[in-house]
Amino acid sequence: MSVFNFHSLVILLAALIGVFLESACTLPRDLLGAPVHPLPPLIIYAALQSNLATLTLLAILGGLWQSALSADPVGISMAPLFLVGILVASYRKHFVRQQWFVHAMLGAAASALVPALVLFMLITLGHEPALNWFSLWQWLVASAGGGLITLAIFPLLDRARRALTHPMVQGGYRFSHEPASADES
Repeated sequence: MSVFNFHSLVILLAALIGVFLESACTLPRDLLGAPVHPLPPLIIYAALQSNLATLTLLAILGGLWQSALSADPVGISMAPLFLVGILVASYRKHFVRQQWFVHAMLGAAASALVPALVLFMLITLGHEPALNWFSLWQWLVASAGGGLITLAIFPLLDRARRALTHPMVQGGYRFSHEPASADES
Protein backbone atom coordinates (compact mmCIF):
# COMPACT_ATOMS: atom_id res chain seq x y z
CA MET A 1 0.00 0.00 0.00
CA SER A 2 1.47 3.34 -0.97
CA VAL A 3 1.87 6.39 1.23
CA PHE A 4 -1.02 8.12 -0.56
CA ASN A 5 -3.37 5.30 0.34
CA PHE A 6 -2.47 5.53 4.02
CA HIS A 7 -3.29 9.23 4.11
CA SER A 8 -6.56 8.66 2.26
CA LEU A 9 -7.38 5.77 4.55
CA VAL A 10 -6.79 7.96 7.61
CA ILE A 11 -9.14 10.65 6.22
CA LEU A 12 -11.86 8.10 5.46
CA LEU A 13 -11.43 6.44 8.85
CA ALA A 14 -11.73 9.85 10.53
CA ALA A 15 -14.98 10.42 8.60
CA LEU A 16 -16.40 7.06 9.67
CA ILE A 17 -15.47 7.64 13.31
CA GLY A 18 -16.77 11.21 13.19
CA VAL A 19 -20.13 10.23 11.71
CA PHE A 20 -20.48 7.42 14.24
CA LEU A 21 -19.60 9.68 17.18
CA GLU A 22 -22.04 12.32 15.94
CA SER A 23 -24.89 9.83 16.09
CA ALA A 24 -23.76 7.91 19.20
CA CYS A 25 -22.75 10.79 21.49
CA THR A 26 -25.83 12.91 22.06
CA LEU A 27 -24.43 15.14 24.83
CA PRO A 28 -23.21 17.96 22.53
CA ARG A 29 -26.47 17.83 20.57
CA ASP A 30 -28.51 17.91 23.80
CA LEU A 31 -26.50 20.80 25.28
CA LEU A 32 -26.42 22.95 22.14
CA GLY A 33 -29.75 21.96 20.65
CA ALA A 34 -28.12 21.09 17.33
CA PRO A 35 -25.75 18.47 15.95
CA VAL A 36 -22.31 19.50 14.73
CA HIS A 37 -21.46 17.57 11.59
CA PRO A 38 -17.85 16.42 11.08
CA LEU A 39 -18.02 15.89 7.31
CA PRO A 40 -17.82 19.53 6.11
CA PRO A 41 -14.61 20.15 8.13
CA LEU A 42 -13.17 16.88 6.81
CA ILE A 43 -14.05 17.94 3.25
CA ILE A 44 -12.11 21.16 3.85
CA TYR A 45 -9.13 19.16 5.11
CA ALA A 46 -9.27 16.80 2.12
CA ALA A 47 -9.64 19.71 -0.32
CA LEU A 48 -6.56 21.48 1.06
CA GLN A 49 -4.32 18.54 1.97
CA SER A 50 -5.24 15.69 -0.35
CA ASN A 51 -6.24 15.02 -3.95
CA LEU A 52 -9.42 14.71 -6.00
CA ALA A 53 -9.74 10.95 -5.56
CA THR A 54 -9.73 11.21 -1.76
CA LEU A 55 -12.11 14.17 -1.90
CA THR A 56 -14.53 12.22 -4.09
CA LEU A 57 -14.35 9.10 -1.92
CA LEU A 58 -14.93 11.18 1.19
CA ALA A 59 -17.98 12.88 -0.31
CA ILE A 60 -19.50 9.59 -1.49
CA LEU A 61 -18.72 7.37 1.48
CA GLY A 62 -19.20 10.11 4.06
CA GLY A 63 -22.58 11.01 2.59
CA LEU A 64 -23.66 7.38 2.60
CA TRP A 65 -22.42 6.80 6.16
CA GLN A 66 -24.22 9.90 7.38
CA SER A 67 -27.43 8.84 5.62
CA ALA A 68 -27.19 5.36 7.12
CA LEU A 69 -27.09 6.76 10.66
CA SER A 70 -29.70 9.49 10.24
CA ALA A 71 -33.19 10.07 8.90
CA ASP A 72 -31.86 11.79 5.77
CA PRO A 73 -32.71 10.42 2.32
CA VAL A 74 -29.93 8.14 1.15
CA GLY A 75 -26.96 10.08 -0.19
CA ILE A 76 -28.60 13.53 -0.02
CA SER A 77 -25.42 15.16 1.30
CA MET A 78 -23.01 13.65 -1.24
CA ALA A 79 -23.44 16.33 -3.91
CA PRO A 80 -23.23 19.31 -1.49
CA LEU A 81 -20.12 17.87 0.17
CA PHE A 82 -18.48 17.27 -3.20
CA LEU A 83 -19.45 20.72 -4.48
CA VAL A 84 -17.95 22.46 -1.45
CA GLY A 85 -14.83 20.29 -1.68
CA ILE A 86 -14.33 21.02 -5.39
CA LEU A 87 -14.87 24.72 -4.81
CA VAL A 88 -12.19 24.85 -2.11
CA ALA A 89 -9.82 22.54 -4.00
CA SER A 90 -10.05 24.62 -7.17
CA TYR A 91 -8.99 27.75 -5.26
CA ARG A 92 -6.52 25.93 -3.00
CA LYS A 93 -3.55 28.03 -4.11
CA HIS A 94 -5.30 31.22 -2.97
CA PHE A 95 -5.69 30.02 0.61
CA VAL A 96 -2.87 30.19 3.13
CA ARG A 97 -2.99 26.54 4.12
CA GLN A 98 -1.06 26.83 7.39
CA GLN A 99 -3.15 29.59 9.00
CA TRP A 100 -5.58 28.46 11.69
CA PHE A 101 -7.93 31.38 11.02
CA VAL A 102 -8.31 30.33 7.37
CA HIS A 103 -9.05 26.76 8.46
CA ALA A 104 -11.71 27.93 10.94
CA MET A 105 -13.41 30.23 8.45
CA LEU A 106 -13.42 27.62 5.68
CA GLY A 107 -14.78 25.02 8.11
CA ALA A 108 -17.50 27.36 9.31
CA ALA A 109 -18.41 28.34 5.75
CA ALA A 110 -18.55 24.70 4.64
CA SER A 111 -20.60 23.78 7.71
CA ALA A 112 -23.06 26.54 6.80
CA LEU A 113 -23.16 25.86 3.06
CA VAL A 114 -23.60 22.07 3.09
CA PRO A 115 -26.81 22.09 5.21
CA ALA A 116 -28.17 24.98 3.14
CA LEU A 117 -27.57 23.02 -0.07
CA VAL A 118 -29.09 19.88 1.46
CA LEU A 119 -32.14 21.90 2.48
CA PHE A 120 -32.40 23.31 -1.04
CA MET A 121 -32.20 19.80 -2.49
CA LEU A 122 -34.85 18.49 -0.09
CA ILE A 123 -37.26 21.29 -0.99
CA THR A 124 -36.52 20.84 -4.70
CA LEU A 125 -37.22 17.11 -4.46
CA GLY A 126 -40.61 17.76 -2.87
CA HIS A 127 -39.81 17.00 0.77
CA GLU A 128 -41.26 19.28 3.41
CA PRO A 129 -38.62 19.75 6.13
CA ALA A 130 -39.82 21.23 9.42
CA LEU A 131 -38.42 24.77 9.45
CA ASN A 132 -38.91 27.36 12.19
CA TRP A 133 -36.88 30.00 14.04
CA PHE A 134 -35.06 27.29 15.99
CA SER A 135 -33.71 26.01 12.66
CA LEU A 136 -31.73 29.24 12.37
CA TRP A 137 -30.14 28.56 15.78
CA GLN A 138 -29.27 25.00 14.69
CA TRP A 139 -27.70 26.30 11.49
CA LEU A 140 -25.59 28.86 13.42
CA VAL A 141 -24.47 26.24 15.97
CA ALA A 142 -23.55 23.81 13.18
CA SER A 143 -21.56 26.55 11.40
CA ALA A 144 -19.63 27.67 14.47
CA GLY A 145 -19.09 24.08 15.59
CA GLY A 146 -17.80 23.16 12.15
CA GLY A 147 -15.22 25.93 12.38
CA LEU A 148 -14.06 24.64 15.76
CA ILE A 149 -13.95 21.03 14.57
CA THR A 150 -11.83 22.15 11.61
CA LEU A 151 -9.30 23.63 14.04
CA ALA A 152 -9.01 20.22 15.72
CA ILE A 153 -8.98 18.16 12.52
CA PHE A 154 -6.00 19.82 10.83
CA PRO A 155 -3.39 19.14 13.55
CA LEU A 156 -4.71 15.64 14.27
CA LEU A 157 -4.74 14.46 10.68
CA ASP A 158 -1.46 16.23 9.87
CA ARG A 159 0.15 14.39 12.79
CA ALA A 160 -1.26 11.10 11.50
CA ARG A 161 0.07 11.85 8.01
CA ARG A 162 3.56 12.62 9.36
CA ALA A 163 3.49 9.41 11.39
CA LEU A 164 2.67 7.36 8.29
CA THR A 165 5.03 9.01 5.82
CA HIS A 166 8.72 9.72 5.57
CA PRO A 167 10.18 12.91 4.10
CA MET A 168 11.47 12.60 0.56
CA VAL A 169 15.25 12.36 0.21
CA GLN A 170 16.60 15.12 -2.03
CA GLY A 171 19.15 13.16 -4.05
CA GLY A 172 17.55 9.74 -3.91
CA TYR A 173 19.00 6.84 -1.98
CA ARG A 174 22.57 6.86 -0.78
CA PHE A 175 24.37 3.68 0.15
CA SER A 176 26.43 3.51 3.32
CA HIS A 177 29.76 3.34 1.44
CA GLU A 178 29.04 6.53 -0.58
CA PRO A 179 30.15 9.83 0.89
CA ALA A 180 27.56 12.54 1.48
CA SER A 181 27.70 15.40 -1.00
CA ALA A 182 28.42 18.96 0.14
CA ASP A 183 24.84 20.19 -0.42
CA GLU A 184 23.31 17.39 1.72
CA SER A 185 25.32 18.16 4.86
